[in-house]
Amino acid sequence: MKKLLLSFIATSAIFFSANAQTKISFETSEGYTAGNVDGQKDWTASSSYFKVSNNRATDGTSSLYIEDDASEEWSNAFTTIPNYSKTEVSADVYLDGFDSDYAVGLYTEDGDVVADFWLTYQSWNFVVYDPAQETYVETDLEWDSTTWYNFKTVIDKANNTLEYYVNGNVIYSTTLTATNFSFLDLSIENYGSGFSVDNIQVKDATLAVAEAGKKDIFRVYPNPTVDVVNFDVAGKINSVEVYDAAGKLVKTSKNGEKSLNVAELSKGNYVVKVQTENASYTKKVIKK
Repeated sequence: MKKLLLSFIATSAIFFSANAQTKISFETSEGYTAGNVDGQKDWTASSSYFKVSNNRATDGTSSLYIEDDASEEWSNAFTTIPNYSKTEVSADVYLDGFDSDYAVGLYTEDGDVVADFWLTYQSWNFVVYDPAQETYVETDLEWDSTTWYNFKTVIDKANNTLEYYVNGNVIYSTTLTATNFSFLDLSIENYGSGFSVDNIQVKDATLAVAEAGKKDIFRVYPNPTVDVVNFDVAGKINSVEVYDAAGKLVKTSKNGEKSLNVAELSKGNYVVKVQTENASYTKKVIKK
């Protein structure tokens, strides 16, 4: 079983906002600066490979980039996060290539793994940690490089369950053993390719379920589209951003209109992010 490489355990109490949601996008507005993330906010990194960078992002202009160096050694960076009766932890992850092992996981205060996504050069499939079996399990879902993925774990203490999601789809479910976690950990066994992490979110899913009936419906149509996409969403739209499959921002709009002309874009898959006054929505759009 993997053990988190803790350089220290924080003894001071960590308090989080009362809105039951934590978000980390490594932006200047959040207090981050370009360069080594070690010591920034609540992050601890075991090497200088973990850097705040503007080379690619899904939320804003910056992300955490874990550099490659072919050192063939494990290194990691971690931060303290809250946990609730039912917790959703998600992050956008971009993999440079197939040469390294990558991991995004949740750990206890003692450094024991609770949940973990593991992408290894030895397998084409997503591998996750199953605490009920105390081992890593290969799923049926294959992964690819140079693509943004959204990883999400849902930990339900009341029902003693753990679910793993990729891009909104469940890829594995199991029973919990340890239910309390303290750290979000990003790890790499460096064989020559790096990865990026952005838009980390920790949510109180119990509260989310209770307020589900109040949430706005977001719809993008037509999808696929040839030229114009329309947005069915409540409230004023502040901005629209379009990202290609490589995570590059290719089009923006801040005119407040609930439609966007994408006729000039090449055929392919894109991610559209719509920011309203009260929420942020993301949808995959196919350009024909």
